[in-house]
Amino acid sequence: MSSAAKQRETDWQKRLAEFLYRRSTLWIILGLITVGVLIGHQLLGVIDRDEARFAQASKQMLASGDYITPYFMDELRAKKPIAIYWLQSASAALFGSSDIASYRLPSLLGLLTSLVLIWRFSQSLWPSSIGPVQALVSVLLLAASPLIIAEAHLAKTDSALLSIIIAQQFFLWRVYKDRSQPLQASPWLGFWLCLSFGVLLKGPIAPLLAFTTCLVLVLVDRTAGWLKRLHIIKGLMIVACVVLPWAVAVTTATDGAFLNLAVKGDFLAKVQSAQESHGAPPGTYLLLLGLLFWPGIAFSGYIVWLGRRLWGDDAARFCVAWFAGYWLVIEFVPTKLPHYSLPSLPALALLCGYALTRTMPPPSKLMMWFTEAMFAVAGLFGVVFAGALLWASVRFGGLTGGSAFLSAIVAGLLIGFCLWRIWCWRRNRRITDLFAVLGAGVLVHIIAVAGVVAGASSVHISGRLATEIQKMTTRPAAISLVGYHEPSAVFHLGRDVFLLDASEAALFMADSSDGVAVVERRALQPFLETAGKLDLTLVQTGQVSGFTLARGRDVELILYRRVDP
Repeated sequence: MSSAAKQRETDWQKRLAEFLYRRSTLWIILGLITVGVLIGHQLLGVIDRDEARFAQASKQMLASGDYITPYFMDELRAKKPIAIYWLQSASAALFGSSDIASYRLPSLLGLLTSLVLIWRFSQSLWPSSIGPVQALVSVLLLAASPLIIAEAHLAKTDSALLSIIIAQQFFLWRVYKDRSQPLQASPWLGFWLCLSFGVLLKGPIAPLLAFTTCLVLVLVDRTAGWLKRLHIIKGLMIVACVVLPWAVAVTTATDGAFLNLAVKGDFLAKVQSAQESHGAPPGTYLLLLGLLFWPGIAFSGYIVWLGRRLWGDDAARFCVAWFAGYWLVIEFVPTKLPHYSLPSLPALALLCGYALTRTMPPPSKLMMWFTEAMFAVAGLFGVVFAGALLWASVRFGGLTGGSAFLSAIVAGLLIGFCLWRIWCWRRNRRITDLFAVLGAGVLVHIIAVAGVVAGASSVHISGRLATEIQKMTTRPAAISLVGYHEPSAVFHLGRDVFLLDASEAALFMADSSDGVAVVERRALQPFLETAGKLDLTLVQTGQVSGFTLARGRDVELILYRRVDP
């Protein structure tokens, strides 16, 4: 490289460093992420099954005015506590109850709040002159996780819960950090308030994370005296004051059925056995970490360079306790779902950001081997990720396969760019390469959701079914669904939907002259046989086919209306 080129490179590095030290840089990054996710909110169809159930229950809550008990259709929705339904109902009341994007806004706000808190958290853990740069690295490491971006696009609990959990852990850190200082009121009070809101969002997850973090810290420090600063008795009273009013109200309204279903039917079922065929052995999350934290996994090897500082430094020890304690628990819970690992990723991002922005002594051969292994893992999962996006765009592209395929190509090129810049970082460790990788990583995941998944029309069956029904010259008074009982269909078609079997649907058509029966191909024969016995004259008015992700198979839906003699 010529001297002029070296000078230009040096000048560029200086300008970037100046840019990274500005507080406005964080808001620019958040603004760009917001625009990308909002576009995805509009393009992405309703995803089965959890998102559709949450959104439909929130829609019904808004329509009924019953803000105590969530229902899906006429079924008690006891899977999660009430807070997410309140947030989604409030958002839908402001921005419209018919559009799924309205119910997704709390998830976007959860993402943005989480990133702001991580920026603040990082500087509290390791205050220094390079604090702003280190904080931005941690922010981008977290934002570049496909799990984080995916959850921000969905009307579920996890993105909102993440922000509450980070706030909870921030207050817990302040209590732990100042354990030898004069007692302060705000940290322990803030901790218990955040934990209470976490309980209202997703039950035991926030308390579990707090417990595992404290347990690991106590075992490592071999002292539990600092726990007195949490004022556990007072804290439990705060939790009771926040949670019990709704718990008592919903128990009264449902004669105890809600809490019984929530504890026995949901929580204990997941802990005792693999619920809904989502079982996997211990170690599954560790094997998936390369994907769940891609491309940040490429830089996670530098954490081991911290060596004794992982245990000798209070801040690093706190993050290790946060990550390791919770991770061990979820590995041994029989039910395995990718988003269960979400509460542990902020700790990994904070540790990684700290390691990447510190000058450290030369690593040992073992440390170098581990670092190289993480680069290899990033390369492997990058190739797998690109291949999976291309395959999905072809397999599920359907009517809009061109846009899905084009998005997959763009995402694949960006993944290639990420891998190239990871190689450049490996050789030179320039800050420009690090931010190029993480920025491109965020963009890859946004395109994967808003481009590939949104463009894969074969998996958005319910949206196309609703469009097919809207094309009819007269709007049907009621609709029966046979064999295809996905919650997304209920969200699109409204409450005038009956989830029936073949015989019930034929009887429905006999009683409803202006109704529509939507029959899956597998249930077609018994439906037509019963209709024949009832002397019904039916005419096929449309057909929709696709792939249902919830069941993992192709489906074909046939629409029928009755023709009177």
